[in-house]
This record gives sequence, structure tokens and C-alpha cells, in this order.
Amino acid sequence: MGDCMNEASSGLADRLKKTAAVSHLGQGMDVGALNDYAHQVALYLLLKVFYREINDNYQRRKVDLIEMVGQIVKEMNLTASQEEIRRLVDGVLYSGDPRQQANFSVMLYDEIERDFKEYKFRYLIPDREASNWDQGGTTVYMLTEVAQEIIFITREILQEFGFDLEQFYTLQLIKNGNFSNAQESVSNLIARVKNLIKQEKDWREDILRNPTLIFSARKEGKKMTKGELKEQFAEEKRVFADMFSWRRRLDSFPTQKKKEGELLFEELERARGLHNRLAELAISNLSLELEIRKNNPDVFWKIAQVTFKKDFWQDTIVNSGLPKMELLSELLNPLFSPTEDFIFPLDWAWAKQQSYNYTVTEKDEQEELEEEEPPPKEIDWEQILDLWKAVFVELLEKGEYSLSSLNQISPLEEQRWLAQEKNLELFMMFIITEIKLIAVEEEYPGLDERLLLFKRLVEKNEKFKELIGKKISATLDLAKSRVKLGTEFEIAPYILYLKEE
Repeated sequence: MGDCMNEASSGLADRLKKTAAVSHLGQGMDVGALNDYAHQVALYLLLKVFYREINDNYQRRKVDLIEMVGQIVKEMNLTASQEEIRRLVDGVLYSGDPRQQANFSVMLYDEIERDFKEYKFRYLIPDREASNWDQGGTTVYMLTEVAQEIIFITREILQEFGFDLEQFYTLQLIKNGNFSNAQESVSNLIARVKNLIKQEKDWREDILRNPTLIFSARKEGKKMTKGELKEQFAEEKRVFADMFSWRRRLDSFPTQKKKEGELLFEELERARGLHNRLAELAISNLSLELEIRKNNPDVFWKIAQVTFKKDFWQDTIVNSGLPKMELLSELLNPLFSPTEDFIFPLDWAWAKQQSYNYTVTEKDEQEELEEEEPPPKEIDWEQILDLWKAVFVELLEKGEYSLSSLNQISPLEEQRWLAQEKNLELFMMFIITEIKLIAVEEEYPGLDERLLLFKRLVEKNEKFKELIGKKISATLDLAKSRVKLGTEFEIAPYILYLKEE
């Protein structure tokens, strides 16, 4: 009987977190005429934000959330005032008074400790990358993992497993020719990998600001070595390759089905590009962590010390709070007490020591052999700028650049493009997400490499300044054949084009 109970309770806390997040969505708020429909409207809002996220649509500010709820209310044939709509948005962003910006909180049973614990969560949090706070940008919101799980809640496979099994699920759908369901699965893949990319970018920014974070408990779960991480990404790339190997089956399907399949594989191309970007970021971050550990051992020594500010105040009281305010007085009183505690005199300790003379014999210490990283391949920016100059000239003069034109270049020119991996990475970055060209005064770590490219092109030719303020986006040209450069690079025939603000 006891074994059955243990089996039933296994993972109970994690399941309760999911159901709590669902049950609290849209509840506990006074939104007048929308009270009976708050849960449905709130879920619809999360869905709208989700699809804007995976499509790199930054219209996710608070004013946009209010506008979306207004559209939802109209679509559902409901009636609500602007104030009621605003209160519903506040109720999805925060718990209670929006001025407090408090997390949602619920007491949940922990089957391991057999006690109730407070669980705090949010549905929407600021998207630090999209908000551009350093440039005076307005806060752009994104879904938390909790909110994403609500979106995926009807997909049981996503509750139990991660990215690798979602890949496998997509592969099975493709093999069965079920392209419509596979399309949804690819959207989930894109959402997951974009979320992981954001986490890696945030983590890199965090450890550059505060390197001591790499020794904190927060990253204790990340035990993979660089080799293991590369192997994991290599395996996921193999699954992507397996998916694309089924593309040749499209010719055997009816026209409509074939069209669905083509659209699916274009989305899958986007997912693969994002996955490659994730692999690059994750391995780069791990290299950065190893470099910090190697070059800053004093950081490790300092973090081992227990301090009142960090270990008690920041990590415990600020994060978890105190059950009652009286405990704060009990904690602080000894620090300000007029009566000093007795401290064992150092002289007493020295008096008990005996002096000995030692003959120090130096021994050769065998150093631990570490696997040396190969020297980084030098980036020839002069060659990159010379090649990309023609791309930006076409953007400036024609407003677009077709990647299919690379199919007509000479073998010598083809080798020049392939000589620098950075060229291919830049193409993928332009295709995956649109970017606004801005004037960058100076280079700094973390600067988007597309803006770095544009800055250096402007320095060589001021005529390119005419592109400042315009966006570069990408669209697929189905009339053209795939772009192939040697055996290393193959991509769909995208067109880069200018979008004005």
C-alpha cells in the first residue's frame, strides 16, 4: 500500500504547479462585465502573445496587451469598458494591486518534505532583449515557462519531455505525411528554442555583470562538459537532417498536400537555423564560464565565504521573506547590541602552538592535463566587408537582395564566400529575424554582428548611411531553386528586403 502511495505522489508538486497556474489564470480580479469570462479572455491573450513571440513581433507592450484584449472582447461579442479591459491586463501581469507588481502565490503540497510550500509564478515577464531599456525603450512582455506550459497543456508529450522528444514527435508526423499537425509541432519547436536562446543571452549578460553567479546554486544543475554539450547538439542536428531527408517524398503527394509540405519544411528550416544559433550561444557561454573559472580563481574563493548581505539578506530574506516581522528584530538586534560577545584572544591560541623547523623538499608536481582548445579561426573582416558591400549596394539601389543570385557566381567567388564561416552565419541571422539598421558609435561586447557589419560598411562608404532607420527582413521566393555554395551551405531561396518604419 505504501509503495502505491509513493508512486502516486511522485512528481505531485510539479503537477500541482501546472494546475495551479491554469486555475489562477484570470481569477481573483474584479473586471466587471468580464468577470464570468476572465479566464477565457486571459488564455486567449496568452495565445496571442505566444504567436507574436515566435514571429518576432515586438508589439507586446502593455498598450499592445490592452489592444489585444479589446480585440478579443469584440471577437467574443462581449461588452466591456476600457477600464475593465485595463484591469484584466493588470490581473494577468500581476497579482493584487498592480502598483505592487507582485507575483502570483499559492501554497502547494510538497510530497518530499510532506509540507506545504509557497509557490510564486508569473504569466508574463519583461523581454529584456526586445525592450531596449538602455535606449529608452518601453517594456515588451514575453511568456514565462509557466505560461508556455499552459499553451502546451493539451500536449501531454510536452509536459513530460523536452526539446529532443518534440523533435522526435515532429519527425513521426512528417513520416506519416501529417503536415498540418507537424506544422503546429514545428511552431512549438521554434518557441522552445527561442526561449532557450533568450535564456542563454540573459545568462551571458548576467555572468558578464556578475561572474560569481557561475558558482551559485542556480547553475548547479548544469553539469554537462563542453564535449557532452556538443554531442547533444550534434544528435539534435542529426534528427533535423533525418526530417529533411523526407522532403523528397513531397513529389508523391497531391498538389495541395505538397504545398502544405513545402511550407512545413520552410518553417523547419527556420527552426534548424535557430537551433544552430542556440548551439553556438550555449557552447560560447560554457567556454566563457570555463575562462572565468580559469582566469579568476579568486572569485571562487570569495564566493565560498558566508556573508550577511548575500547569504542571509539577498538570498534568503529578500527572495523568500520572513514568516513574521518580529523575526527581523531578532536577527538584527545582535548586530547592534551594546554588549560585545566574548572573543577568544588570538594570543591565547598562539601560546598553545609549538614551533618546528621543516626542511622543505621541492617535488615536481604533475600538472593536470587539460584538453587544449584549437586556436580560434581568424576572421578576415576585410574580405567579409568586400563581399557584403555588393549585398548592401543592391539593398540601397533596388530595395532587395535575392540569395538565389549566389547560384550564378564564379567558383572563385564561391570559395571567397565559403572561406569565412561568419558570412554564412550573417545570412542565417538576417533570415531568422529582421533587424533595424541604426548608427552605432562604437563597438562593444554583445553588439549584434549585423550591426557590427553595417557599422564597418558605413565607415568604408558613407553612402550606406541612407539605410539608417530602415529594417532588413526576409521572405521566401518559391519561384527560385535552392541556394547551394559547395557542399557546406544549402538554404532556401530567400530575398532580403528593406522595410521602412
